[in-house]
Amino acid sequence: MKYETYMQNIMKKFHHHFDIRENYSLKDYNFDYLAEFHERSEKYFASKKIVLDGMENNEYCFFTYVPDMGLSHFNHLTHILEDALLDIVEPTSEHMSTLFTCIIIAENIDDDHTISMLKKYRYSKSFLFNFKGWAKIRFVLVDLSSEKIYTSKGGERLKKVYDFIF
Repeated sequence: MKYETYMQNIMKKFHHHFDIRENYSLKDYNFDYLAEFHERSEKYFASKKIVLDGMENNEYCFFTYVPDMGLSHFNHLTHILEDALLDIVEPTSEHMSTLFTCIIIAENIDDDHTISMLKKYRYSKSFLFNFKGWAKIRFVLVDLSSEKIYTSKGGERLKKVYDFIF
């Protein structure tokens, strides 16, 4: 499957629930797409004017095309997202969770070491002992040549979403 066809199919699924931006730049790295989802839930007393509690959940999906994926490129992306997480996430008393998912679409993967490092990758950050929420970074690697999906720890459930496109 070609990159353009794969992305068209993904964007058809995502545009119902996510705000999508093309050519998104983050820390001097250009992602092809950014899909954002923001949810806010509130508890009320008697009327909507009296808010007892609120919770915010956010998800950011960064899509990038890499013709030849290697370990150095993966390490570069991990540093970019880890640095950007602290800039983007606003831990307030109503912040519950933020998920960063980086979807790397590759024509070719240089070696098995890159895949094993991606599978071992895990990053999470709690804010004020989780009283102000938490954030996680997950990776999904889509190998277009073999039509296989690889995920980092915490991203196993995402495999179904991106595998369904093939």
